Amino acid sequence: MRLTISINREINELIRKIAEQMGTSKRNVIAFALAEILQKGYSFEQLEALREKINLDSQTTIFLTEEMARKIEQIDRFGLSKRTFFGCLISDYFQKNSEKFLLDSSEDLAEAKNNDLSRDYINTNMDEELKKKITDFCKSNSIAMSFLFSYYLLAKNVQIRPFQIKKREYLHLNMNALARKMLDKKSSDINVTRQFYLHLVALQICEDFNL
Repeated sequence: MRLTISINREINELIRKIAEQMGTSKRNVIAFALAEILQKGYSFEQLEALREKINLDSQTTIFLTEEMARKIEQIDRFGLSKRTFFGCLISDYFQKNSEKFLLDSSEDLAEAKNNDLSRDYINTNMDEELKKKITDFCKSNSIAMSFLFSYYLLAKNVQIRPFQIKKREYLHLNMNALARKMLDKKSSDINVTRQFYLHLVALQICEDFNL
């Protein structure tokens, strides 16, 4: 499904920069934001306030999976068009949460510019049930799994916890070089393997989104 939304011009540019820095598409960045927005919910009063406050002076288009498209069709938009409804919510989300995505140091920014030319492939094993939960979540929300793991590596801290692998299943991730570098650093910092740290990331994703 093709979804065109009206969005604040500055926010649209911000999303473009975030996607560039994280080595992904605008679709993944927007889809992740939508997943968090829909999880937390919203009210008619909030939307009315956003309509008055936010100037939707630009447009962007993303492509969604059929499952996400069906979910969107079932949402109560309080009589608003998809363009306005999602434009208000997404613009507000990034106005409040841009620091969750943007990289800070000039070194990180310089390296991020080369992300599309420098990709790393992570091949590992993961607990079958854990992988299925995240795969279903990504499919349901039009989010690339590689982006989701990259985002958590670059921007989130994870809780260290014990876990048990009941049945192993192959996991393939395509990350930018910066995310791979962060995986190496974070796993080394707590003296665990990359596979172990990726399991911690997966567990944190499940906790954050109640999977």
